Amino acid sequence: MTIRQEEILSAWGDPYTNRVVERLNNFAFIPHELLDKLAGMALNENWGVHNYVLKKYLAVQVAWSIEQGQFTQGDRQFYVTAGHLQTRYGTPIYLAFQRNRNAGREPFYLVAVESNMSAPTLPVPPEIPAPTAIPNGVEIVMMHDHILDDNADRAPFLQNTPRVAQMCAVSGAIQWSLNRRLELPYWYYGRMSYVVPLYLSSREDITLAPDLIAPIQVNPQSLLVRTILNPVMPFANARVAVQRHDQLPHWLLQAWKEHAAIATESEIENPEDASS
Repeated sequence: MTIRQEEILSAWGDPYTNRVVERLNNFAFIPHELLDKLAGMALNENWGVHNYVLKKYLAVQVAWSIEQGQFTQGDRQFYVTAGHLQTRYGTPIYLAFQRNRNAGREPFYLVAVESNMSAPTLPVPPEIPAPTAIPNGVEIVMMHDHILDDNADRAPFLQNTPRVAQMCAVSGAIQWSLNRRLELPYWYYGRMSYVVPLYLSSREDITLAPDLIAPIQVNPQSLLVRTILNPVMPFANARVAVQRHDQLPHWLLQAWKEHAAIATESEIENPEDASS
């Protein structure tokens, strides 16, 4: 029986959520052994405890495949790529989903992870959506209460300076990085956006980790800065937004390497609401 796109999209639920792993779990049963198999087949990456970053990666990338119609069918299954993941030999990795015949359970379940999937037609990876271009010369607007009060401990070197000076420092650091095209694509709440590194204490070597990271929302007449994050916090959302992990800056990969073993699931799901 044909599995229609409308059926799959309905099973996925609302795309405008930061709880995408929960959304994936509600859509399909993902056996732990198949998730581990995928992590072992793909080029070596640090996916965090219980491969939770990998699960988030799939939650976003597979949803894009369905939304873009980049899936194929056969033998009562539908097939998608595991995002842009490949084996060490450069072969795409494919996933096969089937309707779940167990009543009261997830609508689908993952039945196979293979690089040589037996399917009538193999799918291609989804297109990673491009963020809205950052316009030149627009005002930088900051949610200063959340940045400078709620998360003041993330920038202790700013705490003894006047509020206006703090806002000017953050705004100036954002503009400095934008002028040098240092922003990174960043998935957040169902859409693509950016994070901008903030070099506030030193700019001698921009290959080193910045002091902070600022997620920005591109509006027609402004750039809205929602919060400030520690450099490692946006890793999972930035990983979703690139084809290969080596396309991320070295400082972010290094920060994640040092932090991955203690990163919590809630931090990975929604870094902007995570505690320091």
